[in-house]
Amino acid sequence: MRNAQSTPERYGGEPLHAGLPRDYSQTERPFTVTVAGPERYDGGRPTTYVLDACSTEKAWARALAWHMAAEETPDCFVVEDGSFEGTPGGRAGVDWSDLRPECQRQRALDGLADYATELVRAFDEATRAHMGPDGEVRQEHRPAYERAVSRVRFDGWTMVRALSALDGRG
Repeated sequence: MRNAQSTPERYGGEPLHAGLPRDYSQTERPFTVTVAGPERYDGGRPTTYVLDACSTEKAWARALAWHMAAEETPDCFVVEDGSFEGTPGGRAGVDWSDLRPECQRQRALDGLADYATELVRAFDEATRAHMGPDGEVRQEHRPAYERAVSRVRFDGWTMVRALSALDGRG
């Protein structure tokens, strides 16, 4: 059975948008990006986002990915005329959506995920010598194993508290 959606040959690895300025900077700055999705079929207006990025390309890609995920479809595109460096007029929440707090929250969550990975690695290293070939703690190593568990619990609690502050409720 043939796939109902075929990929045009012209998509041979180039980005979905082209001709963007080479404006990469080490410093993030605000960009306004307008994205049209399936709402356009029903007469709906495109959505305008504000986010921080190091370049126009990164801003467009981030806003487009956000909109695609929110709409649960790849049928979206950046509206070039409504996209620029800087912030738009009007009020956030009414005329445009401010993604900057969500992007900051996501960065913090990514950092906590890295920290959790380090904690697991440290725990595995600290307890490996106390485990028998069957994966059980050797009786003679139980006190040292419990100390290692206690250290990780303490370090993990710091992570849990930080995670609770990033629940997205505001």
